Amino acid sequence: MPPVTLTTYAQTKRVRSTIAQINAVTGAEILPAVPGYAYRVIDVVLIAIGGAAATATSVDLIGTRAAAAVRLLVAAVAAIAQSVVAHIGIANMVVLADGASFTPLDAGTAIVLATQAFPNAGNLATCTHVDCVITYALESA
Repeated sequence: MPPVTLTTYAQTKRVRSTIAQINAVTGAEILPAVPGYAYRVIDVVLIAIGGAAATATSVDLIGTRAAAAVRLLVAAVAAIAQSVVAHIGIANMVVLADGASFTPLDAGTAIVLATQAFPNAGNLATCTHVDCVITYALESA
C-alpha cells in the first residue's frame, strides 16, 4: 500500500474473494489495517460469481470497534445471487441500528468479509467467488 496521507474523501475498492478465503477462520481481507488511521464505511455492494451463494446463513462485513468484532453488514445468502448487485438497503442486507455501520472503526484495524461463523471456519458454498465493492473513507485517528 502506498504511503497514507490524511484522507476524508470517499474511495472505492473492488475485491474478489474466493469462497475458501471467506470461509477461512480469518475471513477475506477487504481493507488492510493502516496504523494511525480508521476506516469509515460509506457503502457496500456484494456480487456472487459462478453461482448463487448457498449453505451459509450470511456473508458479513466485519470491522473492529472498541476492540471487538462488529458486523457492519450482514448479507443473508438469499441476497447474494449470481451476477446480482446486492446493495445495502435491499432485502436481506442488514446494517447496524441508528447508522452505527457508518461510523469510524478502531484505528489500525482491517475490514474482512467472512461467514456468520467468524471467527471459526464457515460453510459458504456453490458460488466460486464474491466481489465486494466497498466505498470508504480513511480518517486520521
